Amino acid sequence: MREALDLAAQAIKLGEAPIACVIALPDGKVVGWGWNELVAKRDRTAHAEMSAFRDAAGRYPLDTEDLILVCTLEPCIMCLGAAILSGVSTVIYAMRAPADGGTDRVRAPESAESQFPEIIGNIETKRARDLFDAWLQQHPEQDSQREYIEQLLSLNKDGA
Repeated sequence: MREALDLAAQAIKLGEAPIACVIALPDGKVVGWGWNELVAKRDRTAHAEMSAFRDAAGRYPLDTEDLILVCTLEPCIMCLGAAILSGVSTVIYAMRAPADGGTDRVRAPESAESQFPEIIGNIETKRARDLFDAWLQQHPEQDSQREYIEQLLSLNKDGA
């Protein structure tokens, strides 16, 4: 999680929201890194998880079923769907995304080649929240993500 949070801090410097993730093998070896690139790519699907999956491509066997996805923010339905199809057995996230997180919205697949990952949330939540607060302070002029980040913080007032 620390590596994902460090990436999220770097994303702030690039003008992106502090959302990042890493993909690891069961032994902890990281095979993919990514952060949100919505501003840079002007692409609403350029989420951290999608970037990390693209980065990890070719670094693990296609039939892998035990990848670990570590995210600074609860994955949305698109990203959780990608995790299900990509052999992720465990999703770990720092901060909830109550308005659009996928972990309570996506159901387990019925196909034999897909699996629903174990979900572990609220790991290093305070540090993730602090990064979103820092983004608001450092990017007062950026309106494209401000409303989303303010909503996210308001829905996570309890710190969890």
